[in-house]
Amino acid sequence: MEDFSALPRRDRNLIRRAFLGPLPHGRRLYGLSDADADEFARTSARGLRAVAARYPDDPEVVELVRELREGSEEFARLWDSHDVCPRPTLCKTFHHPLVGAIGVNCDVLDITDRDQQVIIYTAAPGTPSEEALRLLSAVAVTSPGATG
Repeated sequence: MEDFSALPRRDRNLIRRAFLGPLPHGRRLYGLSDADADEFARTSARGLRAVAARYPDDPEVVELVRELREGSEEFARLWDSHDVCPRPTLCKTFHHPLVGAIGVNCDVLDITDRDQQVIIYTAAPGTPSEEALRLLSAVAVTSPGATG
């Protein structure tokens, strides 16, 4: 619900945007429900703590943690809890301004040798959420200026 390729490199960090903003139209985490947004915050803090433990001397990681702790009371509280046990979030509900609630399954693939993750969201076949995603893909293809 935001084109990360249009953002400056520094602003493409989802954890930074989630805790420090700005988010489009003032929405919290792109329309996630409060429960899903809270779980994302906890999972993000845990994941960043694991990265910081793996790369304690990486200046970008150290700076990101400092920036988040200083700029977000929520992140500072989560960071200070020292929780490192990740719990997978299997389902999320996004609230899109055109189609409403979209329930999706969330699968996270870790690419450990590159320290990256690929997050795949899918809707169950035959559900209103699947239909909403189909509608959004059609809107994206037919919108002026869309690339596909």
